[in-house]
Amino acid sequence: MNYRKLIAATAVAASSLLASPAVYAATSVHSPVLAMFGKSKTVKLTFMNDSGAPMEIKAGEETIKLEAGKPTTVSLPAGTRIVSAEDRGTHKAGTLIAEANSSLNGATIHIK
Repeated sequence: MNYRKLIAATAVAASSLLASPAVYAATSVHSPVLAMFGKSKTVKLTFMNDSGAPMEIKAGEETIKLEAGKPTTVSLPAGTRIVSAEDRGTHKAGTLIAEANSSLNGATIHIK
């Protein structure tokens, strides 16, 4: 009889050791850790107005005024669309100028 109890106790212990990792694996959270704790990436861009007159551009919902011949440096969240805010020369209002991404970090964008 002791032999049966020993086999039963061994079976219970083995099944509990194998079952606990399976339970934790089934309840794991499938969201990226960086999305919860990471900082959103920002892109630093410099805009240079190469035209002879001041102009306005929109970065997301923010309007940026560019003086003629002067650089303007901004930090924008990655994925922000930069569009022309007014009809000016070759750019009509709403024309896409650039989209902020990590490959443009530190770049200077010349606008005529």
